[in-house]
Amino acid sequence: MSQLQLLNTTVQHMALAVNKVLTACYHACYQSAPEGDELALLTAPLASTPEVEALFTNNIIDIESALPAALHSLGCSAEEIEGALKRRRKADKGAANTDLMTAQTAAMVGDADVSLKAAQTEKTAAEVEAVRIGVEKTRAEVGKVQADTKKAEHDAKAPYPSAAAAKPGGGASSSGSSSSSSSAKKK
Repeated sequence: MSQLQLLNTTVQHMALAVNKVLTACYHACYQSAPEGDELALLTAPLASTPEVEALFTNNIIDIESALPAALHSLGCSAEEIEGALKRRRKADKGAANTDLMTAQTAAMVGDADVSLKAAQTEKTAAEVEAVRIGVEKTRAEVGKVQADTKKAEHDAKAPYPSAAAAKPGGGASSSGSSSSSSSAKKK
């Protein structure tokens, strides 16, 4: 027998003796109390947390047994243990609602995922169109540059005379007007 079990057995025997003393004191103080009334010292056996966990995970004890034992080993009062049990029962009743909410959330996530993928597809299509327009513009610019390059190469191979050199007597007309203005001054 482990020390913990020995302690639990000793506490239970002491609690029975205390129950008898408390009941006798109660009847001595309250003589009008009915004969069947008795006071009882409530004790909860101590349990090691790993043992409780092992029993619960192997489905030997249920949550109604495991929760009080675990909380008692942590030093919780009877009121705290009862409150924890009530909260657990309430959570278990709401478990069906939790499953429904989980399913609804999964459906909403699926819908959002479909919407996101559709929006991404539209965005990708718009980006592809923008890239296609950019490529066409770049091709047009490259074609223009190539045409300018060909013209420059052609001009470099066969130079044409400049416009001033092509005019005959271009310099004579300007000096003729100078000399006519000189002759006007002499008169």
